[in-house]
Amino acid sequence: MVEKEIDYVKMLQEKTGWGVENVPYPEGVALIEARWDLCIGCGYCEMACSMFHFGVINRELSRIRIFRYLLPAPKSFQNVCCQCDEKERECEKACPLDPPVIHYDKEKFHMVVDVDRCLGYKCGQCLKACPAKVPRFYPPEHNYALVCDLCEKDGVRRPQCVEVCPSFALEFMKPQFPQHLQRIHPDEKAKWMAERLIPLNPHKAQITPEELFGGDK
Repeated sequence: MVEKEIDYVKMLQEKTGWGVENVPYPEGVALIEARWDLCIGCGYCEMACSMFHFGVINRELSRIRIFRYLLPAPKSFQNVCCQCDEKERECEKACPLDPPVIHYDKEKFHMVVDVDRCLGYKCGQCLKACPAKVPRFYPPEHNYALVCDLCEKDGVRRPQCVEVCPSFALEFMKPQFPQHLQRIHPDEKAKWMAERLIPLNPHKAQITPEELFGGDK
C-alpha cells in the first residue's frame, strides 16, 4: 500500500466544508471545550490557528497548543483559553496597565489584547498569573500576548481549531462546567493521568477528582 502525501498547507488554505463547519454555533458567552481524553495530538488545531491569524503554519504562533507526554503510553493534551468569568480572569487582574491591555470584551464575548499597548514578554504578568499558562509571546515579530479570540472576524466567531479537529476533541459551546476545571496546565493533567495509570500510592487505585480539582472550588 502506497501512502499518499498530504499537503497540509494547501489543505488549510483551500479548506471548505470539512470538519464541523455546519454545526450551529452558540451566541453570547461561549468557550472552546477541550476534551483532552479525545485529543490524538495531530496538531491540526495549531496549524489552523496560526494560518487563520497570520497566514502561516507555525505552532509558536498558535493560540492553542498541544502538549505531548509519555505516561508511559503517549498522550496529548490541549491548552487553550477558556474565556474565564469575571472573578477568575487572573490575566486581566495581573496586567500592570490601566485599563488592562488584556481584557474580556463584553460585546464580542472573548478576550482581546491591545497589541499597541502591550509591554510584551519582558512584562509577562498575564502569563505568570494564568493558572494554565495560556498567554503566549513570539518576540520580536509579535511581542504581545497571544490569547484565543475564538477566531472572531467582523462579529462572527468560527474557531478554526474546532472545525479542523478530526477527533472532535474540541467543541465550541456555552459553559456547562465551572471554568476553573478548565484552567489546569497540561503538566497537571498529565500528572493526574499518570497517577491513574500507575498509582503512586500503592493503597489507592487512582486519585479522586476532589484531590485533583481541590474539592468544591
